[in-house]
Amino acid sequence: METRLDPKRFARIHRSRIVNLSRVAKLLPLYNGDHTVVLKDNTELGLSRTYRDALYRALAIEH
Repeated sequence: METRLDPKRFARIHRSRIVNLSRVAKLLPLYNGDHTVVLKDNTELGLSRTYRDALYRALAIEH
């Protein structure tokens, strides 16, 4: 399914989660390089270190 999604609009944030980038409100840093992704509806999702750099690039955020 991931291969059918537009990578400019969607990003994997965990091995079991893909988010619509337009729904991301903010990223909250945690310990050990992990983050929480907060969506515009205040849903909180874990962002693993494996996908952190790719998400930052997709959102054009420097860290």
